[in-house]
Amino acid sequence: RDLKEQKYSVTVADRDESLKARLAPFGIDYLNLDFSNNNAVTDAVKNFDLVIGAVPGFMGFDILKTVLEAGKDMVDISFMPEDSRDLTQLAEKNKVTAITDAGVAPGLSNLLFGRALFEYDELHSANCYVGGLPQNPQPPWWYKSVFSPIDVIEEYTRPARFVLNGKMITKPAMTDIEEITFDNIGTLDAFNSDGLRSLLDMPIPNMVEKTLRYPGHIQKIVEMQGNGLFEPEKIKQTAESLFKEWAPGKEDFDQTIMRLEFIGKKDGEKITEIYNLLDYFDEQKNITSMARTTGYTCAAVANIILSGDFKKNGVFTLENFGRETKLVDNILHYLSERNIQFN
Repeated sequence: RDLKEQKYSVTVADRDESLKARLAPFGIDYLNLDFSNNNAVTDAVKNFDLVIGAVPGFMGFDILKTVLEAGKDMVDISFMPEDSRDLTQLAEKNKVTAITDAGVAPGLSNLLFGRALFEYDELHSANCYVGGLPQNPQPPWWYKSVFSPIDVIEEYTRPARFVLNGKMITKPAMTDIEEITFDNIGTLDAFNSDGLRSLLDMPIPNMVEKTLRYPGHIQKIVEMQGNGLFEPEKIKQTAESLFKEWAPGKEDFDQTIMRLEFIGKKDGEKITEIYNLLDYFDEQKNITSMARTTGYTCAAVANIILSGDFKKNGVFTLENFGRETKLVDNILHYLSERNIQFN
């Protein structure tokens, strides 16, 4: 919708035909597409200038590869387990650009990690705490899912990587639970999750990303895991069950919370900077906060490619923009115009 409002011609491809009627009022075209058919994907993208990928994580890498092979630029927000940068040579060979992990976290968090590394004389520590939560949490889960439940479960099952004293550490997800307090929200649980991804390559000696949940939620997930409900043979059934229980109702408005903490030296002085982002469901446009913070970041990045402001060929993530002050400012300004900003 945001890109359409900027007078771009937009087509949404999906196999869910009910989308056609939902998209029509916004003047957005619909294309029925089975993403498991690589030939169909190649044929579908040939008439477009830019492709935006928003598929479940397990499909992300293959779709990215197919689009790059088709010679098309791409911006992607799929939570793929693979390293998208492994396709850099393919993108360079086909003279195209892909920017991946271009959502809120990973995405907006990467942008500010990159900026901090550029601005600090020495950056000793960079931490990200982030979560998409209901504004009015209810038992027994204290949670509602506003994006792919299978990707939520990935956050709970994929081993979490972080950096401590210059060494990469891997621990099970949902470990090292700590309490974090936010104004207007209260105390939340923060636990290890595998959200640093490409940031792990940055020369910052201490980095961690933790996911935020209301107290009581993660303890139930740990119990389910202990009962074997996330084992490969049961995870599909578990996901289907949780999808029903976590599906938000009409009055279940969400919010997105993110805190970034940077510790280091500037101009010879040790400093600590804390950035807080709190965004809410847009009742006027009926857009979830998760869609706002993820989608508008993605749209801002898409604009950078479509406008020609970023022309390098290859596969990039947003920390690569850290030294590009104009690009960072453009993205943050784009978001602030949509009332998404850090305090």
